Amino acid sequence: MSYKESSFYEDILVNECFYVATKSKELVRYEVLGENRVCLWTDKTLAQPFLDSKNIEFDKVKKIDVDRFVTYELDNIFTEGDQVLVNSSSKSDGELVDVIKVSDEVMSDLDSIRLKEFAKDVAKDDAVFGLTSKDSKQFTLISDEENKRPHIMPVWSIKNRAEKVRREDFESLELIEVEGAVFNEWLDTLRDDDKAVAIDLKPGVVGTVVPAQKVIDQLTV
Repeated sequence: MSYKESSFYEDILVNECFYVATKSKELVRYEVLGENRVCLWTDKTLAQPFLDSKNIEFDKVKKIDVDRFVTYELDNIFTEGDQVLVNSSSKSDGELVDVIKVSDEVMSDLDSIRLKEFAKDVAKDDAVFGLTSKDSKQFTLISDEENKRPHIMPVWSIKNRAEKVRREDFESLELIEVEGAVFNEWLDTLRDDDKAVAIDLKPGVVGTVVPAQKVIDQLTV
């Protein structure tokens, strides 16, 4: 089953976030079909009327970045087959969805959207931004939790996005700009070395990571 036609799906793709209610720093749940389900909303204004109508106590309604959620929280909170209640309101029961399946779909679509936007920006401005150590002319590589050896090259198509992440997460590194042709040469090397590219990462080092070949393919469309 695909969730692409569901009303909430486009909201998450466009805004890249959703909302949850918390009580004592724990996610608020509501009993549906005999099980307590985590509630989430893509429209913040739906949350409090629903919670009040069900007499559910909560401390606050919290905004959650979808990338940060999938990267750091999803596997710690949910297991395969777990369902969440989406966009329940005082006038609607909402929709039960498989949280892991819908997260996979959302992230796959976001990866495609971001890759296309990146390629469009590079084609227009002929510029790619990356991080480097002092006196180096190459973009640096970073690692992830699964692979400690640096194997991901973070790049950005918009300078202020890159600078924000550098300032918050890579303060010891510098920001540099290269032309598209130079970046294309580096992509060939990354592909041959089986390395990946992180496209327009957000602060917190979260976002889209794809094989170098996918970037090459998109840039040559």
